[in-house]
Amino acid sequence: MASRFFLALLGIVLTTSAVQAQFGNNTPALPEPMPEPSRVATPPTTDPRAFEAGFALKVYGPATGIVATFPVPTNWEDQKVELVGQDLSPRNAKVRFVDLDGARMAQVAIPRLSAGETAKVLLRYQVDRSPVVAPTDPMALKIPDAGRLERKQRQYLLPSPLIESRDAQIALTSESLAEQETNDWDKVKAYYDFVHENITYENGPMKGAVAALAEGRGDCEEMTTLFVALCRAGGVPARTVWVPGHCYPEFLTQTNEGMERWVAVEMTNNFPFGESPEKRPILQKGDNFRIPGDRTPQHYVKQNLVIRDYKGTSPPEISWLPPPGKEPPRAD
Repeated sequence: MASRFFLALLGIVLTTSAVQAQFGNNTPALPEPMPEPSRVATPPTTDPRAFEAGFALKVYGPATGIVATFPVPTNWEDQKVELVGQDLSPRNAKVRFVDLDGARMAQVAIPRLSAGETAKVLLRYQVDRSPVVAPTDPMALKIPDAGRLERKQRQYLLPSPLIESRDAQIALTSESLAEQETNDWDKVKAYYDFVHENITYENGPMKGAVAALAEGRGDCEEMTTLFVALCRAGGVPARTVWVPGHCYPEFLTQTNEGMERWVAVEMTNNFPFGESPEKRPILQKGDNFRIPGDRTPQHYVKQNLVIRDYKGTSPPEISWLPPPGKEPPRAD
């Protein structure tokens, strides 16, 4: 397991500032609490439900006031999570969990490390995730009346970081696409088709919905932000779902019986509308996160490391698990 941590060690200059690395219902007010497991190390498993999160940090001089934060999976209507084990080194490392609106964040505090010492933190989870299944009668689904939405749902009609749904060009595009359709399902599908037909998949830095529309290219993040922006501009509640190495959107619908249903759509690889082979654990749902200690709203909860004081001869080395990167889903 240790070898997995250090396959992608990254040399990062650290003084007293933060170093950041990117890893991405009715939303419950707070995710359901999960019991704390024993600190005793547990052996690795080949269980496909197993998921691991954490980091390794090596310092080349005395380091004090070390705090690492990173997203971890939590319970949703389509996912059940159990924290089954944790390995913490050094022994004085402490881990706590912070529940945000749409995510759970692990916070690890390490008082100090000596020169040449390595800290390793590994959290082991068992994740049971429901498959993404398309609605059996999509034409019967309606977009909920905005005036009757709960407060937590109304946020998915508003702009958020990189989802500029009130931009004039996005609003005009959304209106033009919607007026050609006669039912809600086809209206949202028109947004989906527009993104696929006008945005070329291309890996790159995160740019947001306005840049994606203007440039006509982007990866899963741009395709998702543009789809969500078009939905919100058209009065359709929508949000971003983040899994390791990928993100995709989902939008809120309502059945004839008044039951609410979030419908996930995959923006890469031209999967049928409302279908996806995605099976990776859900880390976050949403795109407007308020992180404790940061006044600026964030598009997603990042992996973040802060060392208050570092007196090393070389920059520290940090690697995250899961490692940063982008990998769209593939059909089985």
